[in-house]
This record gives sequence, structure tokens and C-alpha cells, in this order.
Amino acid sequence: MNVSYILGLFLVFLVALIGGFVAKKLKFQPIIGYIIAGIVSSAILPIEKTRVQELAEFGSILLLFSIGLELSIEQFRSFFRRVLVSSTIQIIIVSIILFFVLKLFTVSNVTALVLSLGFSLSSTAVVVKMLFDRGESETIHGKIMTAWVLVQDLAVVPIMIILPLFASGAENIWLTSSIAIIKALSVIVVAFILGKSVVPYLIHKVAEMNSRELLLLTAVSLAVGTAAGVAYLGISPALGAFIAGFVISESQENHAVFTETRPLRDLFVALFFVTLGFFITPQLIIANIGKIVLISAILMVIKFLVTIFVSYLLKFKGKTMVVSSIGLAQVGEFAFIIFSSASILGIISPEDSAVGIAIGLLTLIISPFLYSKSYIFWKFLRSKFNIFSSLDRNLLEETSFSNHIIILGYGRVGSWVGKALIDQAIPFVVVDFNQQVVNECINYGINAIYGDPSENEVLDVVNIQLAKAVVIAIPDRISQESIITHIQTISPNTRIISRVHLDEDYEKLKNLKVDKLVQPEFEAATSIIKNILVTMGKGKDEVNKSIKSIRLSHAKI
Repeated sequence: MNVSYILGLFLVFLVALIGGFVAKKLKFQPIIGYIIAGIVSSAILPIEKTRVQELAEFGSILLLFSIGLELSIEQFRSFFRRVLVSSTIQIIIVSIILFFVLKLFTVSNVTALVLSLGFSLSSTAVVVKMLFDRGESETIHGKIMTAWVLVQDLAVVPIMIILPLFASGAENIWLTSSIAIIKALSVIVVAFILGKSVVPYLIHKVAEMNSRELLLLTAVSLAVGTAAGVAYLGISPALGAFIAGFVISESQENHAVFTETRPLRDLFVALFFVTLGFFITPQLIIANIGKIVLISAILMVIKFLVTIFVSYLLKFKGKTMVVSSIGLAQVGEFAFIIFSSASILGIISPEDSAVGIAIGLLTLIISPFLYSKSYIFWKFLRSKFNIFSSLDRNLLEETSFSNHIIILGYGRVGSWVGKALIDQAIPFVVVDFNQQVVNECINYGINAIYGDPSENEVLDVVNIQLAKAVVIAIPDRISQESIITHIQTISPNTRIISRVHLDEDYEKLKNLKVDKLVQPEFEAATSIIKNILVTMGKGKDEVNKSIKSIRLSHAKI
């Protein structure tokens, strides 16, 4: 093997390590560090880029395979219809608007179409990380955003199908398109049939052998084999890997397969994104800096406004509508794969691909900062326009609640509290931002109001001043802080009991002088500890003493 090739491979992994480390320190996604590392290294290091890029293409195959593996209809079944419709409409509208915007920058029709399709997609990795970092994964807007980007991941299927058509130069584009679509649908149907019968059986039999090596080899063979098979049909090999992953996701062993393939995927994905950075030279950035910044700003504004519009039409309201729209305003990692594939196929120039990647990279860097200000921006919009309030105006009627309990959020925690109150015949009212939950409560004779519990207006409707206590069962700290502050302002004598998720959230809410904070994970730990001590033969007094000591330590956090 050529020594320069081995040296180049070593240097790529080295700069990926450095870029990933810096990105981690700055709390960015690793892919941002990888791409920037590629930009810097391409100008100063002697890397044989062509051969390394060929190997990096394997990274895109494994990336799409693992994304397909993580997809599950069950993840967004409760929002499936609305999110499927809204996400699809958003992609179409954003693509059309951005197409004409890009034409203003003297871009060719085909290039404008490819770039606009890529720009219409949002980043699964960034959205999931932003939600996790803020403890908002289980909120309504968190679930909607997650479902939204997962539907967009599925949208890459038709996009990758039509890409080769632009490179074919076919005179009868409709005939060529029809043939390509029939081929793709045939592959999907065959994959679905195999996914319900052959593949789960094969994976299960391999898993029964208790060999991690064989499970890994089986998974990679399925990914690469499917990629190679569809490539012969003129379909993107990366798309084939995505379909293979989606098929395996329906098997019982999908989590084990994901665990085994993830290290290999991460290795080659780092290689892939570093090589993407090779094409974004410092000279190209300097020459196009104005265009990159301007288009980045325009596309983020367009995506925000279109998502607001679509969300409003489909009955998403208030904070959910605004926060979700800001969180989905960036360009996703799938766009980079689309641009790279289009460049390899000769559909767009390497320079246009590089500019597109640079624009997407800038939105990824900006997005977490904008999302951190999303609540402030929502409150500003709410103060100016009534459509940004989540409260149904029909519910603004005088209520006779008094000496009651208010439960904010009727999910897993809130519903158990409600059941206990029903058993004790204690009056209570529920406020939840899930219309289905509210309807179910009403059907069971439970007083319930649809609205965002973090909106002051909503809280005022349920007579906080006359309530005995408020139970805050929603999970995100930002909303909790807003609710607590409002209650303490208008009804300082009302008792507040709040759940809390993270240790840092516990400390911040404790500073607000909340009457009682309950951390489900901590309570689970104390229950486990108690059972272990009893199992080990410890006496009741000794067990209680140990639990008391642990609670005192936790209170000092």
C-alpha cells in the first residue's frame, strides 16, 4: 500500500480527533469540528485526498444505515399524521422559495434545485442534542421536533432517487423519472417483504449464537450488500443502506445491531465529514463570504416563517409553534450527503457543493444559540400578537375552582397524581398542551384545560389564588421557572410541588424557594437502595438511617 496514502489516512483521523475535541469543548456537534478540521487541514497538510475520499464514501453508507436503524414509527405515532403532513408541506414550500432566492444569486436551475432541496432539511443530530441539553426531549415541542426531523430523514429517499436523473441527461425526463420511481418502489417493497420475514429471522439466528463479531459482520454485510444491489439499479448506494437499516429497525435485535455498528460508523463518519471540509478551502470562503452569510440568514428566516405558517395551519399553537420553528431552522447533515453525491455525479460543481456545505455549517453553528433564546422570542411575539398564545379563547370563562389542586402536565407523573386525588375525592384541574390528553380527561369527567402551562394567561384561568397547591409535572426547567415565578408573584401562599430532571435543574429550582422538589431518578435510586439493604438483612432502623443520610446529601446539591 502507498505510504503517502497511509500517512494521509493517519492525518485525517488526527485532525478529526482534534476537531472533535475542540467541538466538544465548545459544546458543538462533532460534525462541525470534523468539517472545520477538514477546511484547515486541506490547506496545510499533505493529504492524498482522492483515495481518502473514496474510503470516506463508506462513511456515508454507514451513517444512513444507522439512521435507518434508529427510525421507528412508534417514536412519533401520536403525532404521525400532523407531523407527516406538516413536514412534507414545509419541505415543498421551503424548497420552492429557496429555489427562487438562489436564482437571484445567478445559480443555474439544476444547482438551485439541488441546493434548495438540501437546505429544506433540518439536522436530526443538532435537534436531538439541543433538546437533550435543555431537558426538553419529553416536552410537547420536543416530541414534535423529533418527529419532524425523523420524517425529514425519510424525505431523503425521494430526493436521492431523483438525483441520478439530473446526471443522466435523458431527453424524456418523465419516462426516466417514472422508471427510476418504479425501481425505487420495487426495492422498497422487496425490502419491506424481506424485513417482515427473512431479515428478522436471520438477525435472530445470528444473535442466538451469542457472537458479537458475527452480529457485526451480518449487519455490515446487509448494509453494504443492499447498497451494492441498489447501485446496480441506478439508485444511490447510501439510500440502499438507509433502507437496510430501516428494515432491521423492525427486528427485536435492532438495538444490539446499532450498538455493534456504532463504533465503526462513528469512525467512518468522521472520515466522511473531514473529507467534506477538504472542498471548502479558505480561499473559497473568503471569495464567497458575503454570499454564505447572506444566504444562511435568508434560509433560516424562511425556514422559521414557513414552519410557523405550516404549524399554525395544523393547529400547533403558542410556544410549541415558535420554539419548534426556531429549533428546525438549521440545515441538516443529510444536505451534506446530497451535495456531495450531486457533486460526484457531476450534477453541480464542486465549488457550488462546497458553498452549500459552508452555508449549512454556518446554520449548524448558529442554531444552538438561537434556540437558547427561543423562549424569550416567543414571549416577545406573544406580547405583540394573540396568535402566538396557546390558550383557546373559548376557555376564558369564569371557573368555580377553590381549595383545589392544579396539575400542570398530565403525562406519566401527573396522571398518577391525578389517580391518587380521584381515590381521595380531592378536587383538581389539569392543564396540558396535548389535546388528546385533555379530551381523554374530559371523557373521564376530569376538569381539564388545553393550553401551555407556562403561559400566565392559562394559569390565571384555573384560579391559582384559590388553589391549595400546584403540582408541576412538566419536565423542562425553563417552563418550570416561568410557572414558579408567576405563581409566587400572584399567589405567594400557594404551595408548589415540582418534579425536576437534572441535578443542575434541582439546584436552580431550589434557589427559587419551591416548597417541594421531587427528582424521579433520585426517588428511584432510594427505592433501589432500600430494597438492596433489606435483601442484605439490614434492620428497619438502619435502612431508614441510610436513606435519611442519602436524602440529606441530595438536599445539599
